[in-house]
Amino acid sequence: MARRVAVDYLEKFKASEVQVTLAYAIGYDQPLQATATVDGVDKKVTGYDLSPQGIIEFLDLKKPNFYETSKWGHMGNNFNWK
Repeated sequence: MARRVAVDYLEKFKASEVQVTLAYAIGYDQPLQATATVDGVDKKVTGYDLSPQGIIEFLDLKKPNFYETSKWGHMGNNFNWK
């Protein structure tokens, strides 16, 4: 999910470099820290459901497609991540 956020921030801010930091703790459904460093400037990550359930739903992890993933790799091919 951090990769999805980083790609979106690269496009949104026309940045050359983005680093996303997500920090989770047991017992909390949202990350304790969700920041993106965009060309050296820290920004709070907003607009994403970063809970484990939100990530599972966004990436459609309940219906894995092992054959297509192993055949063509996990990049491209209309998966929910880039």
